[in-house]
Amino acid sequence: MAAGSFSGVLGRHRRARFIAGHLADLLVVVTLCVVVVAITRPRVVEGWINVATATAVLTLVAAAFGSAAAIVALVTGRLTGDPRPSWFGAALLLYGVVLLPMSALVVQSEPDGVARLAVLSMLIVGLCILIAALRPPARLGAWGGWVLVALAFAVGATVALQEESRFTTLLAGSPLTSLVAQAGWATVAVLFLLDGYRRQSRVRARLGLGLLVIAVSQLYRTVVPSEPATGLAYPSLRILGMAVVLSALLTMALRAVSRLQDDYDRLQETLGDATLLLERAAGQAAERDHELRNGLAGLAGAAYLLAHGSDDERTGQLRDAVLAELGRLREMLENPVTAHVEEPPAAPVADERGAELLDLGPAFSPSGEPGPAQAPDSHRVDVVLRQLVSLRAEQPIRLAVEEDLPVVAAPDTVTRQVVTNLLANCERHARGAPVEVRGRCADEPGFVTVEVRDEGPGLPGGQDELVITRGVHDEQAGGSGLGLHISAQLAQEYGGELVLRTAHDPRGCLAVLTLPAVT
Repeated sequence: MAAGSFSGVLGRHRRARFIAGHLADLLVVVTLCVVVVAITRPRVVEGWINVATATAVLTLVAAAFGSAAAIVALVTGRLTGDPRPSWFGAALLLYGVVLLPMSALVVQSEPDGVARLAVLSMLIVGLCILIAALRPPARLGAWGGWVLVALAFAVGATVALQEESRFTTLLAGSPLTSLVAQAGWATVAVLFLLDGYRRQSRVRARLGLGLLVIAVSQLYRTVVPSEPATGLAYPSLRILGMAVVLSALLTMALRAVSRLQDDYDRLQETLGDATLLLERAAGQAAERDHELRNGLAGLAGAAYLLAHGSDDERTGQLRDAVLAELGRLREMLENPVTAHVEEPPAAPVADERGAELLDLGPAFSPSGEPGPAQAPDSHRVDVVLRQLVSLRAEQPIRLAVEEDLPVVAAPDTVTRQVVTNLLANCERHARGAPVEVRGRCADEPGFVTVEVRDEGPGLPGGQDELVITRGVHDEQAGGSGLGLHISAQLAQEYGGELVLRTAHDPRGCLAVLTLPAVT
């Protein structure tokens, strides 16, 4: 109830402001019209000025005002994206650049005949464009007015090419031409005034006032019982009408520029807030990286002490697996797979002892067995799988690896990250179900395949194969949907692929990781 009352008060206040502003505009325009008529009467100007020459000059001045108003209207249309100013500008440009100069230069020397009819025909099309500018057809857009301007040129040229005859002379000299011009300008002016009243827009009502002054100038030319050439009221009123139209269009353009400036300021403010948020997020990420690095260094130290505190072979294997996993996590921190922007390397945040523990060196052999050292971008799948399975003693995992598997042409961190994510998904989606990890030669020569299969419910929704996309995950089981997406990206980056299918007999989920072998 209170909101409705406030809205009603606001509407009445807006209406009162519009009426007051419009009455002020009306008072100024009427005062200027009275002044212009008073100082341009025949009694005032006769004897000390050449009225015919002054009329031609004032007509060209009105043409200049009309051309300026047309340019402002076109610019306003581009700034606001509203087609109405563009249509209005097209009509004004036709009137100011073509019709008024022709009236001053051609029609004055040939007052009767086809020249006057050609101007009248183009004026009629121009008035039609002004009327259409109130609500332009959506299909024609902002350029529809220019199509009608071209039509006006075609109509005018067609009429001008006609031969002079008695009929054209009588038609051009009849009161019909003045009647058409008066009725056209009066109709356009009234329609624009009504549009301004309906919208409660002072600027649009001012446009109507300017057009009304032009209509009054046409009426004055006919009503005053004297020749038009004996006074300057008619061309002077036309200039005043064009000046009022120009002032209204300038106001519209300035408001459009002001709105664009406000939008730009808001955009800059939003960008500034976004920059602050990004900087804050980057700072928080750096703090997390710092704590993770320190934690990894501490875990590496614990694993080192664990291995040197016992001679048990199982403990040594566990140490190797833990250190390999810590190395993988360190690699993820230093080279995140989701980053696409190159950044300077982060400063070391772990102490010297922790850095030594984390930097195992290229000669480190996680299997603990002597053998040829592998290149940094290649590894043995069987060794990595044994270490990963040994770290998950709580899961019922059965490991089967073919002998003499080719060396994989990718860093061991790729296999570690993908398989670790797959085993974590097995624990999340099929907790307690048996899991089988298998390493074998792929069906396609030159590739190695790692299969992770559980006996859980299979893919959600009964899918036979999962299309891996970012953020897609089972809402009931949880997760973020990033792990599989990142794993698939890693596999593709090194020339492999990751595929998830629903397995049968027994039912479950089968993940197949394929990576190229060293050739």
